[in-house]
Amino acid sequence: MDVIIFGGQSNMQGQTEGLPTVNEPVKGALEYHIHGNELVALQHPVGEDFYPDLGLARSSQGGGSLVPACCRAYVQATGREVVAIHAARGNTTIGEWRKGTQRFENMSKKIRAGLEKVKELGEIGHIYYVWLQGESDAIVGTTAEAYVEALKAYKDTLKAEFGIEKFGIIKVGYFFCTSQWHQHIGTYESRKVFDEAIMQAQEQAVEQDEDFVMLTRICTEMSMNKTYINPEASGHYNNAGMEIIGAEAGNALAKLL
Repeated sequence: MDVIIFGGQSNMQGQTEGLPTVNEPVKGALEYHIHGNELVALQHPVGEDFYPDLGLARSSQGGGSLVPACCRAYVQATGREVVAIHAARGNTTIGEWRKGTQRFENMSKKIRAGLEKVKELGEIGHIYYVWLQGESDAIVGTTAEAYVEALKAYKDTLKAEFGIEKFGIIKVGYFFCTSQWHQHIGTYESRKVFDEAIMQAQEQAVEQDEDFVMLTRICTEMSMNKTYINPEASGHYNNAGMEIIGAEAGNALAKLL
């Protein structure tokens, strides 16, 4: 039984237009819930509210996320069973996830409990971490250098504490420059520079450290295409977009075997 931990902010938490029309449980996949300490069928909505102020949250308003599509693609490509541990929260910078923060401690509590629960089913196989985050760092002006440093430190902590084999990155898309909520800040071009600083940092992390793997760069293009954007939440992917992003990431993870 492999484990995939999903971390990041709102596009990883899931902020779509609602539940997908098709919402069947993913065959060969389960999700861990710390509430009740149980493994449940993996389907939308994914995640759970855990210590809401400085913790984790389930898919916004009970909608969709990329997690089922990612796990479905991974299971189909590998023939292996998987448990998903959803540990994301919207509107968070990378600094809010560093070791020593309350959010990190809350996340760690869920991951540790989830791994122990999976062991009840037998030996754990591979442990991967999938990350979709960076929009908030673009907004606050985090430099590429600072983001790379923080990302490496975060990865090193997860590797040491939970034994993750690879830190998979879903390269962030454009958000600061496209979001209707931030159009009053500077110009489109000036905001775009901050978005691209985070994109550059994520590429640098993969180039510099073999623990990182780039799962997909598709968000860069999709974030500029309204076909895949939730019309009710600027800068956030809809269910159609989540399905594509998740499948891309899951198939990339499968290639690591």
